[in-house]
Order: sequence, then structure tokens, then C-alpha cells
Amino acid sequence: MSEQLRWVVALGIDRHIEDDTETRAADSPRSVRPDLPDTPNDPARLPAASDQSPAERFAEYKAKVEAEFRQEAVDRGCDHVCEIERAVVTPAMLRIEAEDPDRRLAGLENRLKGRERLAEKVTKQLAAQPDLTPAEAFAGVKDAMRYTLQYAEDKYAAGAAADCERLKATGFEFVGLRNTWDREEYKGINSWWREPVSGLLLEVQFHTQASYEAKQLTHAAYERIRNPGTSDDEVERLRASQREVFGRVPAPPGAADISRLSQGGRVVYEDHVLRHS
Repeated sequence: MSEQLRWVVALGIDRHIEDDTETRAADSPRSVRPDLPDTPNDPARLPAASDQSPAERFAEYKAKVEAEFRQEAVDRGCDHVCEIERAVVTPAMLRIEAEDPDRRLAGLENRLKGRERLAEKVTKQLAAQPDLTPAEAFAGVKDAMRYTLQYAEDKYAAGAAADCERLKATGFEFVGLRNTWDREEYKGINSWWREPVSGLLLEVQFHTQASYEAKQLTHAAYERIRNPGTSDDEVERLRASQREVFGRVPAPPGAADISRLSQGGRVVYEDHVLRHS
């Protein structure tokens, strides 16, 4: 092979090796230039600088933490109410019912206030009174647990009085009583008792069949009247409807005398505080 031919062959081999090396380098992941994101140069995409002072930021953080703590406490409180109702109060009320076959517990399926309504009421109370503890707020809800005893008209007065004594004998602490048989928009007796261990309140209503049915029939109107968004005209129409329904409910003999159980004063329940008037 001539000297010139050897030079051409060598040159071709060198070029082949060089081209192959470049191809492998191009295929290597390390050789690929990363696709970096564009640096944001649009002022709208940049995070806005906070105009809050350190004190304001701390106050905002503190309020958030306190709100989360209150919500957790409210959730635990609702669980506690359910536990006391299931383990203590309802069994006691069933034992009381069993002592007199002439009357019964009516609407027992509604004995527990809805969890959302209970949480809403306690949350509002805590917001209105920041110094109140969640336990104190729950202890002030008058109807977290509520029961209705229904009697025949001729046995109403004696039966309600006897059941008040049974409630006391069971260990419930008498808190107050409101007799509204002389009212036009609602007729019956509502009483409040405290479960001594938990400190929770329960409501016990005393009704005849007619007054209980009237209460159920007018419950939707009652809720609308309590709604702050209901107009004055609608409130008056709803109250007129309540008066019409309860106007057909006869007062049982001796019902007015049961007010003496409130120890000399009619009890008014307002803003989670029981007070005698």
C-alpha cells in the first residue's frame, strides 16, 4: 500500500471515531441542556409584598389558631353531649316512662339536637362571650337534649307533677319551668333540668296529645319566626297561624296550677340564661 493511500485510510478512521464520540456525547443525558423555566418578569406574577405590620400578622395568626381550637373544642363537646344522652339521660328517661303506663315519651327520635345546630349555637355563644369556655357554653344550651311526656287530658296535671318528682328522684337538678297554657301561640309546659355529673341541661316538655300535635304542626312556623331574615309581615302571618292552631287546643284541668313547681316564679329563658321573673 502506498504512503498516500495509508494516509487516506488513517484519516477516514480518525474521522469515524470522532463522529461516533460526538454522537454518543449528544445522546448522553448529561449533555442535554435543562429546560429551565423562564424568569418571571411580569410584575403581576410576582408575590405581592405584605403591607401588614408584624403585630397585625401575629394577631391574624393568633385569631386563626384560636378559631381552630374553638372548632376542635366544639366538635369534642358535641361528641360529649351524644355520649351523655346515650349512656345516662335517655336510659333514665325510659325508666321514668316505665313507672306510669298512662302516659308515654313522644317524639323520642328527636331527643338530640342536630349536631350542626348545636355546634352553630355554641360557636355563636363563644364569639359573643370570648371569656366563656366551650364547656360553659355547652352547659348553657337549654335543649341539647329534649324529651316530651304526653298525657291524657284528665291525667295531665297529676301526671306532670308526679314526673317532676321522679326527675328529681332520679338525680336531675331542677333548673326552671315555664307554663304557657295561658298563651295564644304555644300551649304546654317546658321544664329544664341539669344532669349533675356532666353539668349539661336537658329540656322536658309536658303535653297532651292535642298540644303535642299542635306543636308539631306549627314547628316550621316557629323556626321561620326565629329566623332574623323573616320579614315583619311574614312573622305576623306566622304568628296568626300559630294562634289559630293552638286556639283549638283545650287546656287540661289543673294545668295552670303546675306553675307552683317553679318555686314561686315563672321562669323565662333568654340568651342562654335562666332567670326568674
